[in-house]
Amino acid sequence: MTIAIIGGSGFLGRNVALRLLAHGETPLVVHRGNEPANLPDAVRIAHADRTDEAALTDLFRQHDVSVVIDIYALSLGNTQAVINAARAVNARYILTSSVDVYANYEGLLKKGAPEIRLAPADEDAPLRTMRYPYRGNSRRPQGVSEDLFDNYDKIVIEDAVRAAGMDFVILRPPMIFGVADKQRRFGWVADNAKGDTFAMDERAYGWLNSYAYVEDIAEAFVLAALHPKASRRTYNVGQNFVRPAADWARLLLPMLGSSAEVTAAPAGEGIWADRAEAMDLRYPLTLDTSRIRTELGFAEIVDETAALEKTLHSYTISQD
Repeated sequence: MTIAIIGGSGFLGRNVALRLLAHGETPLVVHRGNEPANLPDAVRIAHADRTDEAALTDLFRQHDVSVVIDIYALSLGNTQAVINAARAVNARYILTSSVDVYANYEGLLKKGAPEIRLAPADEDAPLRTMRYPYRGNSRRPQGVSEDLFDNYDKIVIEDAVRAAGMDFVILRPPMIFGVADKQRRFGWVADNAKGDTFAMDERAYGWLNSYAYVEDIAEAFVLAALHPKASRRTYNVGQNFVRPAADWARLLLPMLGSSAEVTAAPAGEGIWADRAEAMDLRYPLTLDTSRIRTELGFAEIVDETAALEKTLHSYTISQD
């Protein structure tokens, strides 16, 4: 059995490949070849464009692929070919979805006014009614073409996968942190860890958001690939607790050598004032991850303190 990773040379995909090796599997990493994969020799590498259905289908047949893990599914336009190729060889298709499918994200972006749901979303929680959340949104992640993000929507891709008549697993992670995370999920703490006070905009101070460490998320992908019970199931994956933003700062600052006191600043002032202005932080973005823990036995593989220290240290290294 071969497990193919589409987009396996980047932040998440590389960690998935390493976890597959740890489980005794030999992954096939498929990427365009524009940058080195930096993976052990035991990982097989192949080059193909993810929109080239014929090339992908040939590769999957050549390597006897039984599972396809799709890391970089952003729009149906850049994903349909991968779905079709996986279906052509009767492979299980694993979609990297997102916490942003849930209704609270619509309110968070001020794209609508759904009911504020304070409890972490389980897999049956209401989804966004609006589509293509990054259209007209200047706060989109960087490094992706404008046209691709204009058509970004995980709900559209999820619907297509379910309608494809194939074996699939959908994983919905939250914000992922770790070494080599280009978005620097905790950069807002590391970049402001100076002085005696860490003052946060009062609207952001208590905001609730789920996170997960990249190696732990990679372990969830391995379970989704190998576990028989995962077939045609949708899973939230991430930490099984939630901290408000201020408590994340209190946890991380000592790791950065700071003894600053975390305080609430008036609206419009302090750290995250820009985010509090652009978003409606009354809406939490949190996940209930009990299903994957119960059904597949998922549990974190890295101690949280060690994961956070490695992540913060990587920020320092990248600035040297």
